[in-house]
Amino acid sequence: MMDGKGIPEDVHSFFKGRGGHSLIVKGSAGTGKTTLALQLIEELEDIPGGYYLSIRVSDESLYNQFPWLREKVRRSELMKVGRGFLRSFEEADEEEMERIKQARRLLREVSEDEVRVTRVDRTELSKMEGRLEMGQEGDEIYEKMGEGEVVDNSLVFDLGSDLPEIDIAYDAIDRNLPRKSLLIIDSIDALSERYGIHPAKLINTVQKDLVESSNTNVVYILESKGGTKLDYLGDGVIELKDKEVHGRRLRIMLVEKLRGREIKQHKYVFTLKEGRVKCFSYRAPQARIRPRRWKPVADKKRRVSTGNEDLDELIGMLERGSIMSIQVDVNVPSDFIDPLLLAFVSNFCRLKRGVAFVPPGKSSADFVRENMTPYMGKKYFDASVRVFESSPLGSLEGSKNALQMEGSSVETDLKWSIIEYHLGGAKHPFLSLMAFDTLEAVYGENVASQMTSHFSSIRKSKDIFVGLTSPTCKSAGAVANMSTVHLRVENVDGCILLFGEKPYTGFHNLAFDWSEGYPKAVITQIV
Repeated sequence: MMDGKGIPEDVHSFFKGRGGHSLIVKGSAGTGKTTLALQLIEELEDIPGGYYLSIRVSDESLYNQFPWLREKVRRSELMKVGRGFLRSFEEADEEEMERIKQARRLLREVSEDEVRVTRVDRTELSKMEGRLEMGQEGDEIYEKMGEGEVVDNSLVFDLGSDLPEIDIAYDAIDRNLPRKSLLIIDSIDALSERYGIHPAKLINTVQKDLVESSNTNVVYILESKGGTKLDYLGDGVIELKDKEVHGRRLRIMLVEKLRGREIKQHKYVFTLKEGRVKCFSYRAPQARIRPRRWKPVADKKRRVSTGNEDLDELIGMLERGSIMSIQVDVNVPSDFIDPLLLAFVSNFCRLKRGVAFVPPGKSSADFVRENMTPYMGKKYFDASVRVFESSPLGSLEGSKNALQMEGSSVETDLKWSIIEYHLGGAKHPFLSLMAFDTLEAVYGENVASQMTSHFSSIRKSKDIFVGLTSPTCKSAGAVANMSTVHLRVENVDGCILLFGEKPYTGFHNLAFDWSEGYPKAVITQIV
């Protein structure tokens, strides 16, 4: 997880370093470039001046997409230079024009009691504006906003600048000195198109004046993807992209360069849920605290809980008599599966319902008891849970919580009436939770076809069956085929993805919150 923030800590550290830094954010349309840039302004709270310069996005459009931005503008120094601002240059009457000029002058004024330590370096901007004025820069097919002339019966006012948007941003940053500022230019391509100036020249101008000489952090948004000739101009480069996996959209952030900083993780799966960037780290799972008793999740509308509210919401809980399969890829760490199994067992156990458990890896009943009783108590576990152990034919019974799998007949060993007898004091619905790697090791590859009576009894008694499989299990297809709920868990680029085939869902990130002393699944949709 990202410690309450959505943008990687590596990027935070990059901008918090001494001096100014520039970051190129590139990607095709809809990948989340603007979202990432605006969120940087919000998350880098210790950088007091945030300035967003946009050519193609209106203020109201931004507010509709990012509702939090309106309050941010109201509470902070965030300045936006958007399409509405630029239209005011062309549409203003004389009174409005004078007000605009006064506002510009105020940005440059310094109060009498303020000591100005330094000013923004305008060397490169002045050179570029000079070349524009002399016709040595730019393309005449692009309209120049600052020339002050009548064109097609419309009056275009002269603000004393051939690059008014950038000039306004320079003024605002100048007023914020000596404090550090963060300027977002969205996008360099749009500015280039508007004035007919090559993007490299625009970046080079801002880089020399603001980043190198004026202690300013700048984010350049590029409307392109893949390697570009502009990458070398920025101190850092991030590319946002999406790809199709299993017919679903997956968002990827590539941290290609952060000059002067170690990149701890160069690739992130991320989501844009609720209009915010949230990256998912592949670092170690959250440290567990002292175990506490499980707080059971109750049934709703006669449907049975999995023990995790987020999972219940994803699949709509479990109908009594249903069969559920969870297919786990071989590269998914057990830290992400064991808590799911613990939730199933703990919830049924704390509700005094019976559990028949075939654990993965042929674990013993004593091992399961030792690991699970801290979350539900020995009394509850002993009354409600029976763990199947692999044992040689005719061997003596071991733990009092154990039922033996002798290996000669799965129908005999897993006979439902025998399980009900051993769980005589427990309530229905029962849970049959079985790992097929263990079952296949004991009964062979065709074990699923030998369990017909077991499945029929569960449907008849309105209990629940949950089967844990992997792509290497020969039974995976058969179990998935008969399931009413079929989920898959995979590791993609270090992100643990959970998604449904029955019911069909998009990708979700799977993580666990241990803050209450037991694992609560945190399932975040990737949009």
